[in-house]
Amino acid sequence: MEPLVGGSPDTSMSLETVTTVLGTQNNEKTLTFIRPMDTGAAKDNSTSGRSFSDTFAADLIASSEDLLTEIFHRLPMISLVRLMSVSKQWNLFIKSSSFVHLRNPNPDPPSGLFFEGWDARYKYHYVPLDFGNFVNRPPFTTLRFDSGSIKILQSCNGLLLCANDFQKYYVHNPTTNRFTTLPQLNNFNPDSICCMTLAFDLSKSSHYKVVCNYMYRGMTVEIYSSESGKWKILNERTDDLVDLDRGVYGHNAIHWMSFPNRLVYLKLDSERLDYLDIDTPDTTEYGILDEFLAESRDGMLLVVRCCRVRRLNIYEIKKDYSEWSIKYHIDLEEVIRVYPSMMTRLGLHFMVQSLVIGGKEEDSLIVLELPGKLIQYKFVVNTISQLRDFTTEIRRCVHGGFFPKTIFQLSDFTPENRRFINGSCFHFIPSLAGV
Repeated sequence: MEPLVGGSPDTSMSLETVTTVLGTQNNEKTLTFIRPMDTGAAKDNSTSGRSFSDTFAADLIASSEDLLTEIFHRLPMISLVRLMSVSKQWNLFIKSSSFVHLRNPNPDPPSGLFFEGWDARYKYHYVPLDFGNFVNRPPFTTLRFDSGSIKILQSCNGLLLCANDFQKYYVHNPTTNRFTTLPQLNNFNPDSICCMTLAFDLSKSSHYKVVCNYMYRGMTVEIYSSESGKWKILNERTDDLVDLDRGVYGHNAIHWMSFPNRLVYLKLDSERLDYLDIDTPDTTEYGILDEFLAESRDGMLLVVRCCRVRRLNIYEIKKDYSEWSIKYHIDLEEVIRVYPSMMTRLGLHFMVQSLVIGGKEEDSLIVLELPGKLIQYKFVVNTISQLRDFTTEIRRCVHGGFFPKTIFQLSDFTPENRRFINGSCFHFIPSLAGV
């Protein structure tokens, strides 16, 4: 019999059938392959290192898609990204659409945050978060995958929505370093200001959508679908009081805040706009001083900073938009005790940069920017971790980096002593999703 791999015609070799049982979440999967047994010259090679059968088995494992699927399916995303550089075969396999969907349709928690700073135009500071899926090295500090300087507009489940100085818009995957350029709008006007929001959820579809609001004979809405590759004009129109720059995707809808105390949402399946009053004790008794929208597993979350109390209240609206209910009370007294410098003559100085809902309740955290500090506060288990200390860096922050929204506080701050630009926090979630 001719040898399967290598060897000489006079080399004797017998074949051995090997069965491997791999346990999965739902059942056990049996993988069977054939490997050569060590006889004759093959035994002589065992003293000089790896035997012929070991080499053959390693090569077989490396080329078996069934076995690679079972192994890679269990690895964290960061490990998969590193394995993409092992070989061209593994790179193509890991990036294949079949494996991306099988591996884990639900995104991992953010590994870190990108902040756009005041120190340089379109330069981003990367801050790793306290999760097990570490990415300590910045995936990038500037984006230059096309002409001009690239600015991040939004992050959504591993993808970034970006734009350059020439009104070109992109969807970029920073993990795989792939991007696509969006086509021009149907009613493109170089003098019109476009406000865009990215919608992507791999658990629902491998395709994404981009919603654009702009002024053209009134406020016009267009939707781009990566499946069709085209923009579609909607009959729906938003009013002038909607904060279109801060759209948030969640549960197949785009959400915006509108003045006064109103939630506006566009359902992407029906392509219909709707409005909902924010009826919470804070909005009726105190009025909202600051607000922050985020997605939760059961609906959408609204972080409310009240002007008369030292706490943040987080309210949840259900997926059916039926009612608001209190989800968390975040007492800031513990934070003040650790960082008393956030107390000034004008009140509490801090800014909510991000809200992260972890896979476990106790992993949920809020990221706050204080004078000279960036911290994460796991409010369920009441633990505080410092992410960055600006005062130890070369460019010192005299008054801290936050940018408050209230008018009476703005006179205390200038662009020189802010650290990050308001609303410039973007989640980095390692993802293999195609663009």
